[in-house]
Amino acid sequence: FYNISDFSLATVGSTSTRANLEDYIAKFSSSAGQIFDHFAFDNWLVKLENANLLYMVTQKFANIDLHPDVVSNREMGIVFEHLVHKFAESANDTAGEFFTPRDVVRLVTTLDGDGVVRTVYDCAAGTGGFLSSAIEQVEEWNATARLVPYAQELNPETYAICVADQLIKGYDTKNLKLGNT
Repeated sequence: FYNISDFSLATVGSTSTRANLEDYIAKFSSSAGQIFDHFAFDNWLVKLENANLLYMVTQKFANIDLHPDVVSNREMGIVFEHLVHKFAESANDTAGEFFTPRDVVRLVTTLDGDGVVRTVYDCAAGTGGFLSSAIEQVEEWNATARLVPYAQELNPETYAICVADQLIKGYDTKNLKLGNT
């Protein structure tokens, strides 16, 4: 993915922040742009601007380095799972329907009798944690393995996170689908 905007999060400025962010977002490649669409990000820009928080929030994010070289998939997964548990508790839901624990992913990935993973597919992908953990597991066994993730997810927001995660890691996202299995 790429971005051809003259702006970055650090340079959007305190005046015309929304217009500059809209330019920044609009100039991502289509594979990355769909992520913003699925989050209805333009609505969030309006809400934050109306609350006089848009510039401040933008600057906070500009100062956080979440690159995969800095924050591993496992660490990001732990953060996400913690948030899922907190939100599920507050809604009296069970968090288990929202993610697959990483230990379960590792177990499932090792169940193939000869240790060869032929397909990495998650039919209810959520944010892609299962895919990422399974890929990491296979790469531990064989650093030269070529893996192609396949997934499907019904929720547009979690689908967008899954696509973003795989794009950041350099995977082709054409096999990640939005929709019901």
